[in-house]
Amino acid sequence: MATVNGVVGTQTITGKTVTDGRHPAVIRIMEFASDAGTIQAGEIIALDASGKAVSFDPAASDSTNTPVGVCTEDIDTSKDTAGSVAVHGTVMKKSLLTKGSASSAAHVASLETNAPIWVF
Repeated sequence: MATVNGVVGTQTITGKTVTDGRHPAVIRIMEFASDAGTIQAGEIIALDASGKAVSFDPAASDSTNTPVGVCTEDIDTSKDTAGSVAVHGTVMKKSLLTKGSASSAAHVASLETNAPIWVF
């Protein structure tokens, strides 16, 4: 009797979970500012003066220092300017980013203060 020990195929699933299932998330499709690089899933989002989504900048003195949500998927703004943003619900603290780096406690507090989002 022959033994077959082959692999038909493999699949690798990668990605980052941003939302947390404790409270249903409200996800909006928002217009992102073009040519702003790649906005990663988990990035805290603010709105620029024209109302387009950009990375939250806590050091800014304009509207970009006020968080409005969290990006739920990677967006390459050189190719696409529409992306999904959690604007209400619960998100995972370990997934949050501020300008590409792990968000500090102050950035998390700003998100929870300015948007109906709770971080766990």
